Amino acid sequence: MPTNARKQHFIGTGGPWGTGLLLLGVALTVQGIAYMCSAPGELRSALAWINQGVPVRGWALLWIGAGGYSIVKALTPPQRHIELAPAVGVICLWGGIYAVYWLTLGITEGVWTRDWTTAVAWASLAAVLISLGRCVNPPRRIHR
Repeated sequence: MPTNARKQHFIGTGGPWGTGLLLLGVALTVQGIAYMCSAPGELRSALAWINQGVPVRGWALLWIGAGGYSIVKALTPPQRHIELAPAVGVICLWGGIYAVYWLTLGITEGVWTRDWTTAVAWASLAAVLISLGRCVNPPRRIHR
C-alpha cells in the first residue's frame, strides 16, 4: 500500500465536500423540523396557500428526508455529485411553490405581492449549490 494513500474511515466527512454536505443536511433537517412545529396560523401566505392541499407538516417530511439523506451521505465518504440532488430538489420545489403562488395571486386577483423575491432567493440557493457542486471535486472512489 502506498504511504500517501488516504485512510478510509467507516464514518467521517472525508474532507470539505462531505463537511459542506453535512452542513446542508443539518440545515435542511432543521428547516423541516421548523415546518413540522409551525402552527397553521403562523404560516406565511404562500405556505398557508399550499397548506390547503397538502399540509405543511407533510412537506416538512420532504425537508427532513432530504436533510437526513444528506447527513448520511456526508458521513459515509466518498461522496458523489449526485448526492446533492435531494437537497437541490426540495429547494427548487420550494422556490417553485412561491413562484406559482405569486403568479396565481397576481393573475387571478390582480395582487402582485413580493413573494417573487422569496422564489428568486430559493432558486438562487439551488443554483449556487449546483454550481459549487460541479466545481468542487468530491473524493474519488477507490477501485479494488
